[in-house]
Amino acid sequence: MIMEQLAHAPQGMTLSELSASTSLAPGTCHRLLAGLQEARLADRDEASLRWRPGLGLVRIASTLNNGRGAASIDRVLEGLRDRWQECFFVSVLTEEAVVCIRSVETTDPNRVSVTVPPGRRLPLHASASGKAIIAALPKATGHAMLTAPRRTRFTDSTLTRLGDIDRDLASTRERGYATCDQELETGVLAYAVSFRDPQDELRSLGVIGPRERLIEHAEAGLLRALIDAGADLGATPRAPAEAHA
Repeated sequence: MIMEQLAHAPQGMTLSELSASTSLAPGTCHRLLAGLQEARLADRDEASLRWRPGLGLVRIASTLNNGRGAASIDRVLEGLRDRWQECFFVSVLTEEAVVCIRSVETTDPNRVSVTVPPGRRLPLHASASGKAIIAALPKATGHAMLTAPRRTRFTDSTLTRLGDIDRDLASTRERGYATCDQELETGVLAYAVSFRDPQDELRSLGVIGPRERLIEHAEAGLLRALIDAGADLGATPRAPAEAHA
């Protein structure tokens, strides 16, 4: 992932270096960088032509890197991870996607897992994190955001019709959590809830993992734990409906 590479290269990286490190074609890499630059998540030094994390991502991260907010989020993420041994992460809204800004992975070296590294962009229409945040916005605002970008079909399960997405968002509001059931990747399931941080910024708290294992976790109380964690971070607690599978 481009943002993950940039995060580990404080001196910046050239287009060719990013292309090689991400295995992306130079043209594809340049197009993604242009999108990140437009969202102020990446920036290029015109003198050296090296790319670095942008001011937008720095601003986003700064809201989590100081005071009670950072401590609370770290405590919640690590507590969930230690109990369930899956990847838990926090994302924020940008113009056309949600971006992961904090993430913890399983501590079990022998456990097969799915991860969402900081800097990864997730589509609004086809990610649990995106749906959780869109569902928390005024309906007209969320609808406008979903009609602007192209709704890419990633798998046979991806919802691309606006009517289908609207119905899914209505279910998200009713049950108190969002799902992404193989919409981004076959065999992968994610859940997410929205919350507002101490600065009143809208965030999502998500979990991702192999589908069958997350369904088992949901039956064992994962959704209640996720909703309670969102409430601990600032959301209104909800009673979980039957797990989506």
